[in-house]
Parts: sequence; C-alpha cells; structure tokens
Amino acid sequence: MYGNWAFSWVQMVAHNKWPLSLALGVTGAVLASGIFSLQSEVAAKDWLLLAASVGVMSLALIYLLDSFKTALLQLGLNATVLLLTFGTLGWLGITLDANSLLGLVVLMTLITSNLIHILTSVLREMARGLFQFDALAEALKLNNSPIFLSNFTTLLGFALAAWYEPQFAQLAWVVIVGAVLSYLITLTLLPLILLSWLLEFRVGHSADRHGYAFVVGWLQRYPRVIFWGTGMALSGLAVLLLQSGELLTLLLDFSWMLLVIGALLWLFWRSFSVALLNTLVNAAALMVTLLLFTVLFSQGVSSLLLLMVPMGLIVDDGIHFFARYVRARRGVFSDREQAVRYAMASVARPIWLSSWTTLLGLVVLLASDQQLIQQASVVTMLALGVATLTVLLWVPALLIHRSHKI
Repeated sequence: MYGNWAFSWVQMVAHNKWPLSLALGVTGAVLASGIFSLQSEVAAKDWLLLAASVGVMSLALIYLLDSFKTALLQLGLNATVLLLTFGTLGWLGITLDANSLLGLVVLMTLITSNLIHILTSVLREMARGLFQFDALAEALKLNNSPIFLSNFTTLLGFALAAWYEPQFAQLAWVVIVGAVLSYLITLTLLPLILLSWLLEFRVGHSADRHGYAFVVGWLQRYPRVIFWGTGMALSGLAVLLLQSGELLTLLLDFSWMLLVIGALLWLFWRSFSVALLNTLVNAAALMVTLLLFTVLFSQGVSSLLLLMVPMGLIVDDGIHFFARYVRARRGVFSDREQAVRYAMASVARPIWLSSWTTLLGLVVLLASDQQLIQQASVVTMLALGVATLTVLLWVPALLIHRSHKI
C-alpha cells in the first residue's frame, strides 16, 4: 500500500541501529573534517550572528511547541547539517564569500522548515494516541514528498540562477550541498535519534491534534473579507508595479524559474490545476514582497540575488499545503471543503510555526554590518509574512468558495 515504505524504513532503522550509527558517524566525521580546508571571507561577527540566529530559533520552539526536547533536537540537527555542509564545501574547494553567506541564510531557513514539519507531525500523531515509533513512520510518510519537492525545487532554482548568472555559482553550491544533506539527515539521523530518545508525552494535546482547522469556519462565514481585502491590496500594488519598470523587468526575469518549478510540480502531483494555482500563488507572493519592500524602504530590489533568498520559503509553504490537499482529495476527503479542513488541521500549524521561528532567526541577522545581509533578511521576512498569510488564508478561502459554487 502507498506509504508503507515509511513503516518499513523505520523498522529497518530500528533493527540496524548500531551499523547505521557507525556508518553515519564515520561518514559524518570524514565530511566534517573538510572544514579545516574551508576558505572563508565571512567576518567573525556574521558567524556569531548565524549561530545566535539558530539558537534563538531553538529557544522559540521551546515555547511554540511546548517541548524542550524537540527544541534541543532542532538545535542539534541544525548544527549538524551546517557542520557537514561546511566540511563538504571544504572538500569541494568552495570559498565562502558575501554571496555564499546568503546561501547559508537560505539553508538555515530550509533546515528549520524541514525539521519543524517532521517534528510537529510526530507530536501531532503522538497527541492522537500513537506511540512515538509509529508517529515517526506516519510523519515520514506524510512529509517526505513535500520536503523532497521543497528541497529539490530550491536547489534547482539556485542551480538555474548560477547557470543564468555565473557569479552566483558559490552561492548555489552552498544551497545545493546543504539541501541534499538536510534531506538525507532527515531520513537517517532523525529517525535514528527518535527511535532511541523519547520526546515528552503528548496524548490529548489539543494544539497538536486540531491544528488550525478552526480557521475554516471563519473563512466559511467571511470569505468576501479575504477576497475584497486582498483584491484591493493587489490592485494598488499592481499599479505601483506597472509604474516601476525596473521591478517589472526583475519579476519577468524571475518568472521562468517559477514556470520550471510549476512544471515539475505538475509532473509530480499529476494535477495541472493545483500546479497552476501553486505557481500563481508563488508569483503573487513574490510580487507583493517586491512592492512592499519598495514602498516601505523607498528603494527597489535591484538584484536577482535578493529574490533568490526568499524563493525557497515562498515555494515551501505552497508545496506543503497543496501536498496535503492533494493527498486528501485522492484519499477519503474527495470533497474540496473537507480536503481544505484536513490540510488546515494537519499542516497549517507547522507552516505558521516555521514562519514565526524563521522570522525570529532573521531578526538577529539584521544586526549584520553587511547591507546585503540586512536587505536579504528584510526581503525574506516580508516574503515569510506574505507567503504564510496567502497560503493559510487566501488559498483556503478560494478553494472553499469554489466548492460552494459546485
């Protein structure tokens, strides 16, 4: 049956803990040793800010997830992926410069999102009564495909950007190596730890069990508030966009990348309408982010590089929501409204929590002396807000409204 691979994989890991631990330990030590060959032009202050950012995100998770062990696991796995990424880059002879530091910002947000989605799913299944080992298998089954798609589309986007603009090559290598390692560790080291270390007792935890399904009721009562409000806002921003030739050109230059990602999602989901809606949502979120930055700071985003940084987050939210929506429509919730309710109950809270956690981490990076890091952090923070509200409010309202029309 579909999804049995996750339960088989967890059983295989459980029965081979010591061989797998030894293999991961040796491989990790070899990769990490490359850090001694890593050449870096990054200032010491920026390294401290990056470390502080990861620490702040883990502290936030203690409160947001009501789980000290989960936050500690998040911190440890973040540090592990970053260490292995630095070591691998050292073996590859990649020099970390100012641009590649932005790649580390992207990687930090990507790792955080991956782990939060897995860990919140584990906690949710435990709250529904499953033992942690079964909850782990269920979490891997539900999140593997969207995490793979999110990581792959992100590294694909940066690879295409490096092909389009060769000066982004070092930045692309940082993201590509980090994304691959993050995905592999999510499938190997994370299950190994959770099969040996029990998290806090969660059965009956209300926030874990019900997620944000309550939002559906509000959207059913006031759908026009969402449509009229967003319609007026987008109309005003569209006028500003048409008046800014530079922004329009930048967005058009970026559109081909969104089309490639949309085509990939179409092939994977086998649903043209869902892939198209996801692509349009990504484009709208990107446009609104650009215009908000221009309006708030009286200056435009002049570089394609600054658009690349928040791209993974914008795409990530949509992928996770629509992946659950498609799963529900092809499972027991063929009705569109019920499918939306399932998505809001199961994945809306992780999207919201990952956005808030990443936002707090990015606030720390505003203290950097480099203007490029400051601008990238601001653009990413704006993109977080826009993408999260779009995916958790506008998209569900649209899908529910369409179901009532049928």
